[in-house]
Amino acid sequence: MDDSAEPTEAEIDAVADEFGGDLREAVRALLHDITVLAADLALTVSRGYVRGRPSSTSTRRARGRRRNID
Repeated sequence: MDDSAEPTEAEIDAVADEFGGDLREAVRALLHDITVLAADLALTVSRGYVRGRPSSTSTRRARGRRRNID
């Protein structure tokens, strides 16, 4: 798929063909893939980063460094 957010008709046909024309199975597989990707993303991105703040571990490390410097 290219960088556009909208799939082309050819890409939609390719997914349908991959599942022998069974659109329910194609949708089921796509929903499963989305779930797996979302779970993987949740594991790889820190919650602090997502909220725009450093995680508590990063904050503790930074505080520890400042104490050592002073």
